[in-house]
Amino acid sequence: MTSRASNLDFIRTLAITFVVASHFFLHTPFNTTPFSGLEMFLLGIGQTLFMTNVCLFMMLTGYLNGNKQVSRKYYRSGLRILVSYLLFSVLTILFRKYYMHEDYSWSQWAMKITDFSAIPYGWYIEMWIGLFLLTPFLNILWHGIDSKRHRQVLIATLFIMCALPDFTNRYGLYLMPGYWVQAASPLIYFFLGCYFREYQPIANLKLLGSVIIALCLVNPLLSLILMPGHTMLHIIGGHRGIVVVPLTVLVSLMCYKSEFKSERAKRILQSISSASLDMYLVSFIFDALYYPLVRDYLFGGQTPFLLTFLVTVPLVLLSSYVVAWVTERIRRGVVHQ
Repeated sequence: MTSRASNLDFIRTLAITFVVASHFFLHTPFNTTPFSGLEMFLLGIGQTLFMTNVCLFMMLTGYLNGNKQVSRKYYRSGLRILVSYLLFSVLTILFRKYYMHEDYSWSQWAMKITDFSAIPYGWYIEMWIGLFLLTPFLNILWHGIDSKRHRQVLIATLFIMCALPDFTNRYGLYLMPGYWVQAASPLIYFFLGCYFREYQPIANLKLLGSVIIALCLVNPLLSLILMPGHTMLHIIGGHRGIVVVPLTVLVSLMCYKSEFKSERAKRILQSISSASLDMYLVSFIFDALYYPLVRDYLFGGQTPFLLTFLVTVPLVLLSSYVVAWVTERIRRGVVHQ
């Protein structure tokens, strides 16, 4: 990965696309509908792939911030994220109050900003704040380990603490210590990003593509084989799980050596990449706006899954990008005045 590399912009663009695509499954009855047919099978494959969304963002955090140290400049750099969160929290509150007619007092809305529920996707900002504050000290730990093997052991240890319990402690079973599952998952991706920066791993692209497809086929294939006519099984676990962690690494390996010769493509990727956080924060508004409208006015109250996906996901992406772009231009204008 090179300085202001288009491949980094490509990964971040892919990540925000996967975020918006994964929200399709939150706003449609896909997960509660009997799993059958080609369109559900294809979306079932996509659902696993899209789970790498915020994982890719966290890996980029480790890659880009792996040398950050305690300094005023570093802590000031986080203010832009907090300002964006506050801005889009207020915008989302106004949308939820006056468009969705949610009945809360203004003091309750204010509390929703502080508990990160004003934007229903705000959990990522809560996680990011902790990771941001820890980053200089995580870097001390990383650089204090002078052996590649020991760094691999660190990542493997976090994987065991996080991904294995996520896989085993389900359906009433508790087979492994699971206390660190939620806390350890951002650290896995952060240190994986540090590892990529340090060692620049490469792999056979055809092999990577084959393994990625194979992992994405696990849920839909086993659903058809083990419980036909049932809703799709989620055997692989969540975004901190035993499959999604290696899947995120494989997707990163596929993308991080990408080369873009077209200057126009580079500019587009850079623009989307720079707007990706604001796109994430504003995307809930367009999810809440478009999914009911597409269902009721375009498809007559029905939800044809593949068509809904192909219509709504691009709409949310484009609308979120436009708002993020306009917001950034306004912010720059205010700063330069």
